[in-house]
Amino acid sequence: MSVEHGKHHDQHFYDTFLLVIGILAAMAISVYWIATAIADADPGAYNRGGAVQEKLIDQRLAPVGDVQIAGQAETQMASTPPKAAAGGAVQSGKQIWEGTCSACHASGVLGAPRIGDKAAWAPRIAKGLKVLEDHALHGFKQMPAHGGNAALSDAEVIKALEYMVGQSK
Repeated sequence: MSVEHGKHHDQHFYDTFLLVIGILAAMAISVYWIATAIADADPGAYNRGGAVQEKLIDQRLAPVGDVQIAGQAETQMASTPPKAAAGGAVQSGKQIWEGTCSACHASGVLGAPRIGDKAAWAPRIAKGLKVLEDHALHGFKQMPAHGGNAALSDAEVIKALEYMVGQSK
């Protein structure tokens, strides 16, 4: 192989290499511009749940309880609902629904049947209250156990379920 042919081969390699690097750089810049344009879009455009989703997140992040030391004044955290076991008033099914279940069952978020929607509730009610109780207590599809509120007792969850079923018959 001649020296002239070797130089031509090397030049062809360098030219091809620079072309590939140039194309990759152009693609990276294009992806960057597209990502920047999407990120600068209206933040609400990608808000899938809005206030309902924020309420669910707040409920999941809320403390399950608080610590009280003997001799100190009892204080209840503002983010946790009063509980009958902690000396608070017994909540009705409607109050429990308003505090926890309404986050999804008022608007139908994540496929939850809306309270009062007889057509959506009919096939569920037909399966029987025991099946619905099991789903409410242990979770079902996208619904977490206890509706995402671990602070609720089983009896409170069932009370809220009975309220929703009663409103949806």
